[in-house]
Amino acid sequence: MPASRVTSKNPWHVVLVLDDSGSMSGQPSQDLNEAIKELIDALVTASMGQKPYFKVSVVSFGSNYKTLAEAIPETDLDENVVASFQGGSGSTNAAAALEEAARILSNNPGEETDFEPFVFFLSDGRPDNASTALQAADKTKSLSLPSGKPRIVTLGFGSVDDDFMGSLASNNELYKKMNSSQDIVKLLPAIGTIGTQAGGAEDVEAAIMKIKN
Repeated sequence: MPASRVTSKNPWHVVLVLDDSGSMSGQPSQDLNEAIKELIDALVTASMGQKPYFKVSVVSFGSNYKTLAEAIPETDLDENVVASFQGGSGSTNAAAALEEAARILSNNPGEETDFEPFVFFLSDGRPDNASTALQAADKTKSLSLPSGKPRIVTLGFGSVDDDFMGSLASNNELYKKMNSSQDIVKLLPAIGTIGTQAGGAEDVEAAIMKIKN
């Protein structure tokens, strides 16, 4: 039975799929790095310095993808590795990154008592191939894992395709449209406390929908 709260015995696998394409250079990548660092601090604070409550995976993508962390406890994350975005990775190959997210989840399926896994996809642009990216997202959503079916939350700003981002998310209300990259710093760290306060994955969804930019 899925966990109703994140604890050391019921960890939450959080998968971050983050745009590092050329359009993210400058302020957007700086804001993203700051947000990741604050998210890590929030995750560590949520577990109160005890045993890890989270497993964190980070995939960056531009023309290609790169796995920066795979199912790493929040206490072991290296900020120099996972907060190293520069916005210099070419185009927006979202499909490859989402395929990698599916692989990570398949290889780290968790236990029946774990909190249900979530994938957070962030981009400021349009994917190279929207159809292929949506197919990869459907593959992720359809995974049948002991910890539950993964849910996808999309975070977008800039010149994103709203229809694409809404379709990519597990439901349209899980697409959070941000005004600018500065909103990442407000929104991403908030995820760190939601799981420990919510009463299950549905409550997490509701809390995410209520987050103000």
